[in-house]
Amino acid sequence: MVGVPRSSGCQLCRRRKVRCDEVRPSCGNCIKYGAECPGYERGLKFVAGKHQIRQRGGGRRSDNGQRASNSSPDDSQPFAATLTYRSNPIVVTSAPRLRPTLIPPVDRPLQPLRGHVLYNMIQNFCPSAPPDILGLFQWVGFDHLGKRALLDGAICSLALHLAGKEKSNAELVAHSRTVYGKSLTELQAALRHSSIWRSSETLFAAILLCFFELFAGTSSPDTWLQHAKGIGTLMEQRGPAAHAEGWDAAMLLSFRGILIMSDMFYPREENCFLSRPAWKPLMADRGRCLVHAADTPVAEIAVVDGFFQQLVDVPAVLKWGYRVREANKAGIPVEPARLAVLAHLAAASHASFSRWYDDEFTSLPYVHSAEAAPANPAVSPYATVLEHEHPWAGAVHLAYWASMLILQETLAQCGSPVPGSDAARQVLVSNILRSVESIGRGVMGPYRVGYSLRIAYEFASAKEQLWIGSLLDRFSKSYAAVDKTMYPAPRGD
Repeated sequence: MVGVPRSSGCQLCRRRKVRCDEVRPSCGNCIKYGAECPGYERGLKFVAGKHQIRQRGGGRRSDNGQRASNSSPDDSQPFAATLTYRSNPIVVTSAPRLRPTLIPPVDRPLQPLRGHVLYNMIQNFCPSAPPDILGLFQWVGFDHLGKRALLDGAICSLALHLAGKEKSNAELVAHSRTVYGKSLTELQAALRHSSIWRSSETLFAAILLCFFELFAGTSSPDTWLQHAKGIGTLMEQRGPAAHAEGWDAAMLLSFRGILIMSDMFYPREENCFLSRPAWKPLMADRGRCLVHAADTPVAEIAVVDGFFQQLVDVPAVLKWGYRVREANKAGIPVEPARLAVLAHLAAASHASFSRWYDDEFTSLPYVHSAEAAPANPAVSPYATVLEHEHPWAGAVHLAYWASMLILQETLAQCGSPVPGSDAARQVLVSNILRSVESIGRGVMGPYRVGYSLRIAYEFASAKEQLWIGSLLDRFSKSYAAVDKTMYPAPRGD
């Protein structure tokens, strides 16, 4: 026989036999633990008997017993992507429900309290980090915490790792990996879910776990590249409109550099999606201070926006320029028409980047460097180094020099070298390497110099390459993404 449930709570809380706060459309328990609230319909329940009762609502069943969805394709289809854990690709294609999580029987949601606790924990774990590490996430308020177990776990894994490294506490570092592994599993479940894959919390958790891989590493030093590719695909699936304003826009702005880097070093056949007309305007903060301090001058924000507007065109040049370079080394002829197209693209990017540097970047008061003696003259291969007043402005400076190396080399390989490019190449390499001592300081130092150091290595002398290798040995202890196994062997000349 069948009957009607006596409880008025949501279906999931009734099934778990916990008290439901009956908030609509989703109860507090379901929101708190990342489950999709099934609603409050008091359908029939099976009590005893032999008859099979067909479930009510949610669409009809097809002949093979699967429920047919009445939702729109955009909302009902799970996100299909590939993330990597322990070097094994996990392909997300199906859409099972999230596994239930035990929920304490409470009278009211505890999300705000949990958010405060997590926020205080992160600050207490990383007392010296806020000026540097937390600067990346200064736009994230505690109101984002305590609402989803997935997001809380992702934040905790990164905080525990940074705290463990800062305090040389192996136990904290080990615990951070445990939390990371569990959070990655929860992220996979969220990406399979028919609606949760689109949520802002899921995207932010994916970004945090990618940052964990950048700093902590996994069994493979390039895991972060594959993870960043998956995040880019997730953003594409969500669409440009989902990242136009607010928190979602801030996530795109804060992660744009890594998305571009992943496209440089892990290219796909199609160009970086951020370079497309529908996406490129979204890469600009436009003075909204979404990822900048509230008192940052609009003119300075415009300069930063301009840098990324230029940088996003470089991956396409690097991808084809590298192929032409390798073909030239092997003596394989390249189709002249392809060379002409690539040369035009590289020349346009070179000219545009140069204008940005001369007209905008150098107008800022704190971007210029000064000659200084190296901290350890016995180790440094240079008699003087470049001291940069502002570390993040210095990082942009280095990235500009590295990008110009790529563009000039591409033009040379296409048979259209920039006048004086041979001498300019040595100056650019020297400027980058002499700046590493200044820009590479602190917890975020390796993050700031990673891109430019990798490009400079390609053009450095054998002696300079060996010196870079010693830097990577030191940097990779706190920033796994610069593991030198990802670099070519030093030259023998």
